[in-house]
Amino acid sequence: MLYVYGGRGTGLVWTVALIHQLGISDYGLYSLGFALMSVLGQTLSNPYVVRAVREPEEDFLRERAGRYLLGLGLMVLGQCFLPLNYIAWFGVTVAGGELIVGAYKARAMRQGDPHVTSRIDTTRQVGSVVAGCAYLFGASVMGMHPTLLGASIAYCLPYVVIAALAAFTVRGHRPQLPGPPRTILVLAGEMLGTSAFLAGDVLLLGWLTDTTVVGYYNLTWVVASAICYVGQAFGTTYAQTLRDSGGALSTGPPLKYTLAIGAGGGLLVLVIGIVLLISPAPNELAVAMIVMAAYCAFRTIIMVFQFVLYAQRRDMVRMTAVIGLVPVKFGLLAVLAHLGAVGAAITTSVSDAVLLLIFTLAIYGKGRHGRRPANDQGDVSAVERPGDGAGG
Repeated sequence: MLYVYGGRGTGLVWTVALIHQLGISDYGLYSLGFALMSVLGQTLSNPYVVRAVREPEEDFLRERAGRYLLGLGLMVLGQCFLPLNYIAWFGVTVAGGELIVGAYKARAMRQGDPHVTSRIDTTRQVGSVVAGCAYLFGASVMGMHPTLLGASIAYCLPYVVIAALAAFTVRGHRPQLPGPPRTILVLAGEMLGTSAFLAGDVLLLGWLTDTTVVGYYNLTWVVASAICYVGQAFGTTYAQTLRDSGGALSTGPPLKYTLAIGAGGGLLVLVIGIVLLISPAPNELAVAMIVMAAYCAFRTIIMVFQFVLYAQRRDMVRMTAVIGLVPVKFGLLAVLAHLGAVGAAITTSVSDAVLLLIFTLAIYGKGRHGRRPANDQGDVSAVERPGDGAGG
């Protein structure tokens, strides 16, 4: 867990450094690039993630090589956008880098060693943040004006190092696609819906408003998400007992503790928002943070409930709920976009409230007995967040 929380912490440091040195507008532009990377990278990576843990060794080795080459190709393709569009350049380049990182840690993931995978992710994250901060503050010390592009190039340098290391792990194996076209489309499509729900609203907000609004909103999301990660950590402690029992509620997290953790996380974000409200911080940022207290509470509980649904193999419930809410979330954001970051915070909170209601009915609704239905089959993976979802 030290590596996981380390990644979250360095992500927050990077967020603060970008805002302090470049301003909220440039941070918003960076957030748009990161959102594009999240949608593109996770969509392309999911077929490899799922099949890496279940396919025969020969297929694993060949698909790992294919995953590496796809990532390398995206990193090269990304450079074509360098003089044209920052968002496209950063999103495509880092999506390729994350595919390469995924290939590099695929063996550890296949063997079920989360310590190794977390160590790789956090090492890359720390390396990126150290390189980026060295540029941001070094340029200021030397009397230069740091730029977002320069900071982003420095941030990407560790991906080049990992690409060189990963080349030795994949050499000697002929690359292949992660399964037949139908399998690829199903697994990629499932993740496209999930990542669009989680990050697509940032891209839409950027299109409807401007980078300053995106910066305010994403800052509130980063803070709230870092806090509500406690829910995932809490749920993890019951993963083994839930798996052994087939998802029986009696072996899972007690509901009263889950609700208490959610309420505590929401209260903490609310306090942060109130402090911002009485400080010189922009009013839009403060109000958005207060609204995001509800999101933090809802998302914390959702993270715990997901472990129950995983164990019960209720993958279709999760997938259809999230994908079905994408147009609802985007439509609501379009209506509330004139409110700026506050409108985006309301949209996110309402969407997660509906998702929480669906998950609650699925787990505790009438006729449920705490185990998965006999005819409910699924194989949908959890979202493999690139590096650190809290701060990039």
